[in-house]
Amino acid sequence: MADPDRQAGQGDQAGQGDQAPTWTIGGERIRRIEAHFYPSYIDEHVRFDAWVRSYLRPGMSVLDAGAGRGLRYPHRIRDTASRVAGADLDPAVLENPGLTDAVVADLADLPYEDASFDVIVSKYVFEHLAAPLATMVELRRVLRPGGCLLIHTPNRWHYVTIAARCTPTRFHTWFNEHRERSAADTFPTRYRANDRRTLSRLADRSGFTIERFVAIETKPDYLFFSSVAYRMGVGYERIVNRWHVLAPLRVQLLVTMRAVGGGPDA
Repeated sequence: MADPDRQAGQGDQAGQGDQAPTWTIGGERIRRIEAHFYPSYIDEHVRFDAWVRSYLRPGMSVLDAGAGRGLRYPHRIRDTASRVAGADLDPAVLENPGLTDAVVADLADLPYEDASFDVIVSKYVFEHLAAPLATMVELRRVLRPGGCLLIHTPNRWHYVTIAARCTPTRFHTWFNEHRERSAADTFPTRYRANDRRTLSRLADRSGFTIERFVAIETKPDYLFFSSVAYRMGVGYERIVNRWHVLAPLRVQLLVTMRAVGGGPDA
């Protein structure tokens, strides 16, 4: 399922991508296939970390929107930013070691002053939003003019996310437990802001403009249950990454939105 694991960014850092779960059928064969096709693989988490760091400057204030407990996908940017605040509905955010301060709050109703942050980071959050426009309007309010909203989220038109939309949360919980993911970190997915057209429309209505938009297909980690399925996933990855016209079918979206004007009400 197109990562229903968290409301936001927590996970493996550079060089520590997801490992094959222990429940796989023919797991050793899959590891050989993976080693053959992806001998020097750079995963999407490493790429997004580099993406985020390219926008950071010393002394900046950063908001991790949907920071969660910070164990699966830690950004580790406190060495650059002077402030790394975190907001999440999950009280576990108060224990996030990567933050300078944290609040339990709805992202559509944040307890911050206007223009409080230079950069907002949102990783694996947008697929869970019930009201994406209200959330983006609020994120724009707390972002300084010219600031950046950096988003990493699954594409709603990928086969994994289509499967996720067709299955209940209890199945996601079961599936993730077999992938050695905590049930406490599995949340309902909605995919109401998970394609380029929708994100562009939301940006226009909330005071943003899309500055960068990249879609990437990753190795087929969700198909580790079968070597046959995994090989099919490798073939899919090769095809959609080769042809630009198929970019809308790639699984991971990396997006930079720039705050423009005075906000949505300007």
